Amino acid sequence: MPDQPVIYSASLLMPVSGPAIHDGAILVREGRIESVGAISDLERDNPAAEVRHFPRHTIIPGAVNAHAHLGFRHGDAPEGGSFSNWLAGLIVRLPEKEAWTAEAARTSAREAIEAGTTFMAESSPYGECLPQLAESGMAGTVYAEFFPGDYEGASPEEISNSIVQKVSELRKGLPERVDCQISVHSPYTVDPESSRLAARRARDLGWGLAVHVSESPEEVEFVRDGTGGLTDIFGSNGWGGTGLSPVRYAESIELLAPGTIAAHLATAVSEEDIEVLARTGAAAAHCPRSNEFLNCGVSPVPLMMERGVRVGMGTDGLWSSPSMNLFEETLFAVKLHGFDGATGLELATLGGAGALGIGNETGSLENGKWADLAVVDVLPASGDPAREALEAAAGGGVAATVAGGRLIYNRADS
Repeated sequence: MPDQPVIYSASLLMPVSGPAIHDGAILVREGRIESVGAISDLERDNPAAEVRHFPRHTIIPGAVNAHAHLGFRHGDAPEGGSFSNWLAGLIVRLPEKEAWTAEAARTSAREAIEAGTTFMAESSPYGECLPQLAESGMAGTVYAEFFPGDYEGASPEEISNSIVQKVSELRKGLPERVDCQISVHSPYTVDPESSRLAARRARDLGWGLAVHVSESPEEVEFVRDGTGGLTDIFGSNGWGGTGLSPVRYAESIELLAPGTIAAHLATAVSEEDIEVLARTGAAAAHCPRSNEFLNCGVSPVPLMMERGVRVGMGTDGLWSSPSMNLFEETLFAVKLHGFDGATGLELATLGGAGALGIGNETGSLENGKWADLAVVDVLPASGDPAREALEAAAGGGVAATVAGGRLIYNRADS
């Protein structure tokens, strides 16, 4: 029997892809948006629909987190400052972390939902946080990171075959709109040939690919000169010293393509690098608070957007960022780059969806898309209503979160 249609309505509806609608609503049937318009029109034309009205609230698309790590927790992060020192502190604590990763992932997912996130691109070692994302109610993709140092004596072909097999197994039996794909973790952890082969296999299978690129000064030094604090961070990494920037190196080993989401791009990203990203069609996930915490620099996001690079926002994880609130992350970026509210709201929603290649499915409130939305406790009154909505969502003002038409968080029930 088909689901009963539901109307979600509020004093203001901001679709992102079109003008705001006062006293606006969406009609949802079987998880997707069937109609967008005035409350009165949708109620009149659909008398059998259940109506969920939020007076003096604003409905916006749900946040699309283009790069996150769920398996970390508040309160005991390694010290920031130097990226290599932070990473070394993280690695030392991996054995103890195994005991609490699942609970941290569950808590991080809940925090994201309560902040209006409806889709998440999560990266975790060998997809370890997939169960928690799958049970959370959000839609999303977990990118399974792999580390050749874990495959002692194996060839690059054996390593790439192993991670493809692992991901293929993880993809079985998942809820609708939850997926698992591959992450080539970074230029300093995965050797060139294992990277190349894994990327090729992912593309052959029609999967996307996630990768950390140009995240830190130490990464730039390792790739370019073969020196610095990352040369032996995961054993002996002898493939550095290419004379290239991390972006150009990633292109040379076939990591960059339209299905690739490149996270951070914070350090020494040149105009030539941006042209490479634009030419290859790779997208960027912007994580400015993590970049600041680890002294990694400021990603040239405005220039990337100007040159046609698709950009979305990412929170990273709680050991390098203060929260899983994607709207809070975006407000930080708005202030950092001088964006207006409309640009910020789009980055947090439709921009992230476009970066992940799912802009035809989510990221805005349009007919045919999944009904992914956040209800924010604000009724904007300024000349920049999108900024007001963004600030409210960033400040804990999300009253409800709906993913695929299903209410997965309602503050009134908490």
